[in-house]
Amino acid sequence: MDSIIELCRSLGRKKTEESYLSMEGDTLCIDCRNCMCVPEVKSAECIRCIVSAISECGNSERIRLRTGRDMEISGPSAAILCELAALDRSANVMNGSGRDRGCANCEFSCRNVFNVAWQGFPDPFFEAARNKLMSFRAEDPECATCMQRTYRALDQAELGLNNVKKKVTMLAARGGK
Repeated sequence: MDSIIELCRSLGRKKTEESYLSMEGDTLCIDCRNCMCVPEVKSAECIRCIVSAISECGNSERIRLRTGRDMEISGPSAAILCELAALDRSANVMNGSGRDRGCANCEFSCRNVFNVAWQGFPDPFFEAARNKLMSFRAEDPECATCMQRTYRALDQAELGLNNVKKKVTMLAARGGK
């Protein structure tokens, strides 16, 4: 999923152009005008892009998508997107700066395993990600520890996503209030 988003962002965007993310007061602004994907808030690509932006910039009570016609997300919808961003950040923490450069390039790194899971977003492929990990045989204690952390991070992300889905279901049943 991340590669699709990066491709959409890179097409049509010049290197000299300023960041597509900005904060205006308490509002996170995402510039969608140069994105080659359709700015449809209900699409998986758009949600994933918003979640990545929140993960990068931090939580915000309001999110503005700058398109031909700006769209604003606030209230329970913004809160749910922020919760999804927290799940995304948990995988990023696993790839912390203290890791060896070889770990970042490892096919079985936490980030690469999570990329497999997030490809199915909004219904992530957690089982496929676990299967990828199961195919790896750790040769040293560092790899074994990393593998266990990645399993735990997958479990936490799956549990967190299930909690978010329950909240969304309850909000929908109450008419979004």
